[in-house]
Amino acid sequence: MDAAQDASMEGIGLQRRCAATIITSNTLVTSAVCAKSDYPSSKYGQGGWRIVTGAEERYMQTPPSTAQTYVVSNVQIDECSNFAIIQIQGSMSFGGQLMPMFISSHPVSNGATLYTFKTSDPAGDSFLSLTQGMATDCEQFLPGYSDHNFMCTQPVLGQAVTEDYLGGDPIIGFSEQPDGPLAVLVGVTGLYYSTQADAQSAAANDATAYRFNALAASHVQDIATLAAVNPQSLVSTGDLG
Repeated sequence: MDAAQDASMEGIGLQRRCAATIITSNTLVTSAVCAKSDYPSSKYGQGGWRIVTGAEERYMQTPPSTAQTYVVSNVQIDECSNFAIIQIQGSMSFGGQLMPMFISSHPVSNGATLYTFKTSDPAGDSFLSLTQGMATDCEQFLPGYSDHNFMCTQPVLGQAVTEDYLGGDPIIGFSEQPDGPLAVLVGVTGLYYSTQADAQSAAANDATAYRFNALAASHVQDIATLAAVNPQSLVSTGDLG
């Protein structure tokens, strides 16, 4: 999957905040903390954000005025699971590197290999490999995390909380299909937790922090309702490799 399949969520003035992932031509998903950042509840709704698409814009903190943008018309936020659904005015035209993602409907096994995008401009590989944390370890940092439909992932080499503490990036798995593996959306990156009191903030930049991410499959019905589509059209039923 190319980075252009994921979009950036911007405040007015095109200052990059975090990422969102395209599900339908007018619906995207991100983290709740991303959607709420610098965006008071009085401004939820039309005109508060712009969606910027395009691989070349992904790592720019200030995308150019020539970038393709879409006005956000609605934001639905579930703070309990740190998940947000975004609706734009109009619709995107898919083709080339700009495509929606299917959501995996399968549970994530401990042996599954998952990926997310590097937040800063990468030298070479654009992806970080993710590994699920052991439940006993995850419970130490966030007791009862599974009750919120969170997926806990271990720290990764080169983890930089300063660059992506708002989350919102896609967590990607590969679903087995008759014609080969298909990249699918498993979840959305979320908050960091560790023994450091301020692990959730960029100030800590804690390389040992575990991350608690929203599972996309838990929100398929809500996404389908907002997008006015059949929920089954959004999911991939293939096993995760």
